[in-house]
Amino acid sequence: MQTSRRAAAGRGIWATFTVGLLTLTACGGESVVETPVTEEELAGFIEDNDQAFPEEAVVAVVDGEEVITASTDGADMDTVFEIASMSKPLTGMLLADAEDRGEVDLQDELGQLLPELAETEVGGVTLLELATHTSGLPLVPTAEDYDEESDGWRAQGRNPYPITADGLIDLATQQSLGSPGSYEYSNMGTSLLGHALAAQAGMSYEDLLAERLTEPVGMEETFASDHRGHDSDELLIEGYSNGGEVESFASEAFSPSSSLRSSTEDWVQLMQAIHRGEAPGMTALEPTDVEPRMGLGWAADGDYLWHNGISNGYASIVFIDPEEDLGVVILTNYAYQNTELGWQLIQSLD
Repeated sequence: MQTSRRAAAGRGIWATFTVGLLTLTACGGESVVETPVTEEELAGFIEDNDQAFPEEAVVAVVDGEEVITASTDGADMDTVFEIASMSKPLTGMLLADAEDRGEVDLQDELGQLLPELAETEVGGVTLLELATHTSGLPLVPTAEDYDEESDGWRAQGRNPYPITADGLIDLATQQSLGSPGSYEYSNMGTSLLGHALAAQAGMSYEDLLAERLTEPVGMEETFASDHRGHDSDELLIEGYSNGGEVESFASEAFSPSSSLRSSTEDWVQLMQAIHRGEAPGMTALEPTDVEPRMGLGWAADGDYLWHNGISNGYASIVFIDPEEDLGVVILTNYAYQNTELGWQLIQSLD
C-alpha cells in the first residue's frame, strides 16, 4: 500500500504504565480484527490507523506456529527499525539467563560487577532493582547536567545519547539516587544493567546479546548501535517525526535500554521461542515481588507481557499472551505512540 509523509497529532509519550486510561476497542466498540485474523484484516488495520503509520510499518500476529503479517509498500518482515525501549525486555532476558547460568544473583549489587562503582551510591543498587525500575536512578543521568543536554538534543531531533559505555559508567560514579524501592522508569538503570552483565561475562554488551540471545533464537537482524558508527547503520530504515527526518538513538551506552535495532521477523522468532519455552532467560517474563507490574525488563499487565518504545523517529510495541501462545508486534519508522493500537489488536485476538 502506498503511504505518504504528513504531520501526526502528537509525538507520543515515554512512560510505560499509562495505557490503563486508554480506550482498548475500536470506534463503535467493534473488534479491531476478526479471529482468526487474516492478512487482509491486518492490512486494513494499517490503513485505518494511518495517523500512526504515515511512513512505513510492519505488523505481525503470532498464533502458535502460524504467523500473519501486513506491511506498507516500503517495508517488510526483514526491514530493520530502531526499537527504542523495546530493547529492555532483551536485557531482562540476558539477566535471567545469567542467573540461570549461576553467574549472578538478582540481589547482587551493581558495584560487584562494575568495580568502578563499588564505593559509589549507584554501586549499591541491586540487579533486580535495575531490571524493575526500582533502583532510584533517573530516566537519564542528571550528573553534570547530562539530562538537560539530552533533552535539548532530542527536542531538536538529534541523538540524545551520544555517549560510550565508559562515559555512562563515569557519569554513574557522580550520580545520586532518588527513592530506591519506588518505581521510576530509568533508561540509565537498564543500560548500566546490560553493561554490568557484559562485564561479568568478559565481553561487550553487543557480543553478549548476540552470543546468548539473538543467535540462539535466530534473531539475525537485531543489533546494538553506536553514535560513532555501526555496521547496522546501513540497514536501518530512516526515521521520521512530524518535522521530517530525525537522528536515531544510536548509542553504545544506551543500547541495553533504548538503542537496539531489530526486525519484525526477529520478534516473531523470539515470540515463537517463548511460546515453546525455548528462549534463553524465560524467567524474565514472570512478575516480580518487588514490582508486580514488572518482570525482568518486561512489563506485566494481567495475562499480557509487553513493552513499547518510542524514539526520535520510530515507535514499537510488542504484546505476548503466553497462556494462549499469542503475540503481536508493530514496528514503524514514525514517532507516534502506538501502544493503544497494540492493546486493541491483542485484545481483539484473545
